[in-house]
Parts: sequence; structure tokens; C-alpha cells
Amino acid sequence: MKKVIFFIAVAVTILSSCKNVSNATVDDIQKACEKEDWLTVKEMCDAYMKKDKSNPVVFKCLGDAYLGLNDSAFAQYSYDQAIALDSMYVDAMVCSAEVLMNGGSAPLAISRLRTQMEYIPDNAKLHNALGCAFRMAGNDNEAQANFERSVLLDPHYVSARRNLAVVQIYNRDLEDAILNLETALDENPNQADVYNYMGLAYAYKSEPEEAEKLFLKSISIDKKYLPAIENLAFHYEHNGDLVKAKKYYEMAAKLGSENAIDMLKNSKFGK
Repeated sequence: MKKVIFFIAVAVTILSSCKNVSNATVDDIQKACEKEDWLTVKEMCDAYMKKDKSNPVVFKCLGDAYLGLNDSAFAQYSYDQAIALDSMYVDAMVCSAEVLMNGGSAPLAISRLRTQMEYIPDNAKLHNALGCAFRMAGNDNEAQANFERSVLLDPHYVSARRNLAVVQIYNRDLEDAILNLETALDENPNQADVYNYMGLAYAYKSEPEEAEKLFLKSISIDKKYLPAIENLAFHYEHNGDLVKAKKYYEMAAKLGSENAIDMLKNSKFGK
């Protein structure tokens, strides 16, 4: 009897799930996006758009789903459809630009973002996205100018501060980079990448002890954060501690770092 009840319960659950997908509201779709249940998001969006193809939020969510399912072409199409329905939809513009950048089309992303910013000139997210596109295109001056503008427009925008700090580290403007990274950590202290970048800044300042602490802090937040593991390995190697260097190169190699695998072949690390 218990088995029969169990199977009935399962059947009811499945039917309920199907009903939820077919009758999903925009709120349901957004909640599924928050859970990153991309297959369900796609099914919900498809079902929703059989009845209504006029909602830009649904197209944006569909783009997120396709991106999560590794289909960048359909993600791009969905984001662009969202923008066509709402010409002021900044989040869709940023996502569309990111797909272009990741596909090697940074110049096209720059062109589109500039056109969009003619109508939305003072938006921190658009300036940050344009800065990323310029950085990818190799124009660090324009990248920095847009990151600075983004931070000026929204001092609490962590992504823009972090991106600005990365350019500043590259240009060896280390004190300003550290200030921006510290401000980013004030907003959210659990950012492995920010601690890693700060470690780099201190390494370039020739303060190895502080750099080591920061790389270790980054790894304590995310034990699989490869950039910090590789940087810590190189840090130990550079400072002559080959035992610790080998340990972290081995950790990086287990996470798939080709550079770490090559480094471990060096005779100074033994067999």
C-alpha cells in the first residue's frame, strides 16, 4: 500500500511540475533563473512565449538560459530581442555585449554600446561593459576612462572598481589600485578574485609577506580559485621556497593548469 501511495505522490509531483512550467509567470521564470535551473528556465520561457512574445524580461531570461546551456548564438539572439522590445533595457545590453566579447567580437560590442549610450549616457553598467570591451580590444586608456566613469556614477559598483583596479595594477598605479580593491572588499568581504588582485598589487610593491597573506586569503574563500593558486606558487618559487611552490603548482595542475604542469617538469622541483 505504501508503494502505491509513493508512486501516486511522484505522479502528482510530476504533473504539478509540468503544470508549473506550462503556466509559469514572469516571477516564476525569474526565480528559476536565480536557481540557475537553465533547462527549466528555457522550458518556462518557451511555454510563456507561445502565449505572449512581447515581454522583454522573458527574452532576457531565455538568453540567460541559453548561455547557461552553452548556446551563445541563441543567447545573443534572445538578448537582442529583449533590447528590440525595450530599447532602455540595460541588463540585456550588457549581456549581449558580453556574448560578443566572449566570441571575439569586442569591436562590435564597442560599436553597439556606444550607440546605446547615446540614448543612455550616464549608466554605470554600460560604462563598465564598454570598459571591458576596450580592455579586450587592447585599448587600456579608453578602458580605464570608462571604468573611472562607471565608479564615479556608482561608487558602490564593485565590478567596476575591481576592473579599474586591474587596469591600475597593469599600469603599476598600485596605491590607487589597492584603495579601489579595499573599497570593493568593504562592499563584500568574500571575494576571492579581489584578494588575489590585491596580492598581485603587493607583490609588485615588493611586499612579499603581505602578498602571501592575500593569496592565501583568496584560496581560503575559494579553494579552487586557480589564479590565486598559480600566483601563490609563482610567489613561492620567486622567493626561493621550492617546497611550497611545488605544493601549489601541484594543486594548480590538478585543477587543469597547463602552465603548472609545465612548471612541474622543471628539474628543480624533482620528480
